[in-house]
Amino acid sequence: MFFPLCLAGLSLGIGLLLERVADLRLPGPLLVPAGLAGAIVLALPLTLAGATAELIAPVVAGAGIAGLALLPGRSTRPDPYALGSAGVVFAAYAAPFVRLGETTLGGYIRLDDTASWLAVTDWVGRHGVHVSGLAPSTYEATLDFYLGSDYPVGGLLPLVVGDRLAPGDLAWLYQPYLALLAAMLALALYVIAERAIPARPPRMVAVVVASMPAILFGYVLWGGFKEPAA
Repeated sequence: MFFPLCLAGLSLGIGLLLERVADLRLPGPLLVPAGLAGAIVLALPLTLAGATAELIAPVVAGAGIAGLALLPGRSTRPDPYALGSAGVVFAAYAAPFVRLGETTLGGYIRLDDTASWLAVTDWVGRHGVHVSGLAPSTYEATLDFYLGSDYPVGGLLPLVVGDRLAPGDLAWLYQPYLALLAAMLALALYVIAERAIPARPPRMVAVVVASMPAILFGYVLWGGFKEPAA
């Protein structure tokens, strides 16, 4: 749980920075999703060169920590129903993996793309999106296939931050990260649904249901990152 909570906290800080820079007050539940999107925007230019790729985690973490300094000046209290929506959705997406009682990956027998995403994350976080200097191998071929075709890597960049902040095996951050992305969807939908469902308790119920369409849940179960990130 350390990585999702840490990433959510940094995203909150970046969301607060976005408010200050844009001179625009965001609805409270949007701060963390907007901040996570902001973290990706901050990180993407740093992937263009190997010399800057190592700066992804320090830049994102530094921006998040700096933004958290703005939190005491924000008077609005957290909406417990928005937090509840995010918490329930996170728990639902994480449940198939948590119930096993051990670290694991989703859907590997059905789709082995997760190995590719971990390879891309590891490489981009150290060398950027350009591949060179590797001897011919399946690893080199995988990186060349994806990065050589300008494959979108933005949704993987928060994992780079996690890999630096939570040392260990990158693989065990992957499913918690996908569950966090689903929770970000819930927070965004909570704001979107406000006009149609002003009362917060039924809105929370609607948001929880809307955040778990079968196709999106299925993508997370077999390890797809682009769909929940989008």
